[in-house]
Amino acid sequence: MSTRPDDVFFRLRVETFALLRKLLPVASLAGALVGPLYRLEASIAMWVSPVLLLGVLAGIHLVNGLPLYPAHIFGIEYRYEDESLPDGRRDCVRCGALAETGTHRRYARQVVVLGIPLYTLEWGANDFCDGCSPVTGVAGSTTDRAASPASAANGSSNTDGPRNRQGSAAEHTDEGDDGPERARRVEPNDETTALELGRAFDRSR
Repeated sequence: MSTRPDDVFFRLRVETFALLRKLLPVASLAGALVGPLYRLEASIAMWVSPVLLLGVLAGIHLVNGLPLYPAHIFGIEYRYEDESLPDGRRDCVRCGALAETGTHRRYARQVVVLGIPLYTLEWGANDFCDGCSPVTGVAGSTTDRAASPASAANGSSNTDGPRNRQGSAAEHTDEGDDGPERARRVEPNDETTALELGRAFDRSR
């Protein structure tokens, strides 16, 4: 899938959702503090507000620890993480050769709302030998359209590590490099990628 060219309407959509995700924590905190005062008696609200405030703060802390997608992403998304092969010989998912060194790629299929992964539907892993390991900027049959609230708006294919901080020229960043980790996305839009994902998820069952 090619990268969509940037335009005013796409940029407006991206910027709107990026701003919405930034304002959501503030609105949630304000609602937790003030909301009970309008709905409950003061004697009850004084106990409910701190509980709601702690709940909102805990939620914000949890979200900040997750690899996030671009703020305008909704629906089912695939992401991956790469690491070196664990000790022992592994079968390469592409060529079938036994390998002692290479890449261990973990996948997840997640429900995403406002770029936040709410629930993981499936997960699994594949092993690649050195010769078949995804290459930076190519990633085999996957595309690393990275993103966090901090990153990618319309996707590129760069794969420079589990905490990729790069983006394409058309990519939007709605936070700085100190933001949460970006979710490294996989798009199963070709047969090879779809087969590798299916094999990874089958192994996890």
